[in-house]
Amino acid sequence: MRTEIESKELLARYGIETTLPELATSPDDAHAIVSRIGAPCALKVVSPDIVHKVDAGGVRLSVAAEGAGDAWRSIMDACRASHPSAHIEGVLVEEMVPAGLEVFIGGRIDPDYGPVVLFGAGGSGVEQRGKPVAALAPLTEAQGRAMVDAAFPAPFAGGDAAGRAALTRCLMAVGGPDGMLLNEEIAELDINPIILCGARAVAVDAVAGGVRPAATPRGDAETAAALDTRRARLAGMGALFNPGAIAFVGASTSADKLGHHMIRNLVDFGFTGPIYPIHPSADEICGLKAYPTITDAPDGIDRALVAVASHRVPDVLAECRAKGVKLAQVLTAGFAEFSSDSADLECRMLEQVADGAMRMVGPNCIGTFSAASRMAVGAARYNPTEGGGITFFSQSGTFAGDVVRRAQVWGLPLGRALSCGNCSDVDMVDLLLQAEQDPETEIIAFYMESLRDPGLFFRAAAAMAKPVVILRGAQTEQGQVAASSHTAAMATDGLLWDAALAQSGVIQVSNVDDLMDTLLALAAHGRGPGERLAIFGSGGGVSVTASDAAARAGLVVPALDPATEEGLRRFGIPGTSVANPIDIPVWGLRDGDRYIFEEIINLLKDSPVIDRVVVFVEMGWVLDFMESDEAGLVALERICDSIARARPDGAAMSLALRSSGDKYQDDFVRDQRRKFLKRGISVYQSTSRAVRAQARLIHGMRVLN
Repeated sequence: MRTEIESKELLARYGIETTLPELATSPDDAHAIVSRIGAPCALKVVSPDIVHKVDAGGVRLSVAAEGAGDAWRSIMDACRASHPSAHIEGVLVEEMVPAGLEVFIGGRIDPDYGPVVLFGAGGSGVEQRGKPVAALAPLTEAQGRAMVDAAFPAPFAGGDAAGRAALTRCLMAVGGPDGMLLNEEIAELDINPIILCGARAVAVDAVAGGVRPAATPRGDAETAAALDTRRARLAGMGALFNPGAIAFVGASTSADKLGHHMIRNLVDFGFTGPIYPIHPSADEICGLKAYPTITDAPDGIDRALVAVASHRVPDVLAECRAKGVKLAQVLTAGFAEFSSDSADLECRMLEQVADGAMRMVGPNCIGTFSAASRMAVGAARYNPTEGGGITFFSQSGTFAGDVVRRAQVWGLPLGRALSCGNCSDVDMVDLLLQAEQDPETEIIAFYMESLRDPGLFFRAAAAMAKPVVILRGAQTEQGQVAASSHTAAMATDGLLWDAALAQSGVIQVSNVDDLMDTLLALAAHGRGPGERLAIFGSGGGVSVTASDAAARAGLVVPALDPATEEGLRRFGIPGTSVANPIDIPVWGLRDGDRYIFEEIINLLKDSPVIDRVVVFVEMGWVLDFMESDEAGLVALERICDSIARARPDGAAMSLALRSSGDKYQDDFVRDQRRKFLKRGISVYQSTSRAVRAQARLIHGMRVLN
């Protein structure tokens, strides 16, 4: 690590004002320097081996000339006692800086996330304070200002533009495109504190140094080069969802075995190309001619499914490579995820795809769904046939099958799904880049438990126009204890992950229900700005709890503008509320035999203070007022027809058809969800789910941009 004097020289070159330290190598030097400065001074030990100077006894503040020699001696004695092996160059002497807001800036080249910047309240004991604000570098000026506002909302609430600008300049000097973290050969930087007094920000203490990880991209050019290298190896990935021909190595003649069941699913779903079962002795499987090895099969195979014993996988991959296969998907388990004893086996497997054109998905996965090429995950009858613009990648085979089946039930436009298992070769960054360049993919979703290169993944996602959603498993934060001696050590995995989500615009959900709700909202509405929500339905309690859900999700339920209030006034009768949230009984929403929900919805869509609308219908109450369930369903159909007549433009709208859970109502919700999705309206079974899904369309935006 560089000494404080050397570190401050570095800061000064990048425009960060520092104190003007002088080195005292004796008590007499200390007395002479303080006398020349003519004001109280700070004295601090200078040693590359002592970073926490206060804890070491190496700091004295407000030292006058007459006490400078004694202060020098006491610092040296304390540091030699606390760090007997440390190399001590002397004691730094500098003028005391007037009191002000104390902040810290930390930075490091993280091996997983690349250059990262941390910012928060500074001073002694910084590690014991609240979480700092973190961001991936390089920062834009807007991101720098957002970090200042996020860390210190109160000091700048009155519009202290000069102080805010001074701290933003310091952040840019550290983590901007031209900042030291991206342009100097350092791995860590600790500036603590910077004292802000008015428009002046002065770095009082600083340490920089370390050896940066050579393979970790830093600036935009290095990141772009790393992504281009990845893209160059995706040439054969068209076979991922649209293969011309498939070989199944490990086919079985037993109907209850995976190697038979998966071939049967491909046949039943109508795979568009030839399928070649590979079996050492069978003549045919599922009515298809079988071959003893893939070498014996016809040419033109670009996709292989491999389901053989783990010890055979490397040899099978070698045969696939020789055959010209572009993509092999290894279904077999029993590699690194199974035991450390399998490490050599996994290495031999990866040798087959280390270079050349062939890539590998897996191991430890279940298969692929593609509506276009008719590849089925699980039984063919549970796979959507219409397809659409959503592509889902899952490290869990269970979730891959679950999302495919739910998409069929919901009518969700899922076109492709991949069970990718361990991601030993083709990983999440590769799959993200593949989906980015796939013209059929409009929305990208993941279930992931591990991410090998999160910095590259999130930087790639930030540059994409397509929305990205992550259902993340294994969310236990790693490395929460700041064991190292720098503020940069506060950049825990969880903190950096959250910062990367915010900057990239990636939407994270915590369960499969929220994943489906979010994909439905994206398919219906897409992303967009605006946090102002109107709530409209029949039921005061539901309106109140929906408003609570909105507040928790970060949405605002604003008062309506005068013109909208005037338009709604004619609907107001005793027992109703035409203020936001709007509560009008169903019987008050009829004009003769005709329901008029659309009239209120259109007023809300015209309102200049509304960005989003959630409409809810209490299906149980509608059915209660009818002579039979059949009559109730007719009434519900007419209510939905009224809602569907609302203008398609304007504020994004979700409909909550609140079900009591009986078969009639749940079936009705499923049917209406399909119908309304085609009209750009997302349908949910509760107001809270509708509200949260709408909120994710905003919170998934790039909040630091």
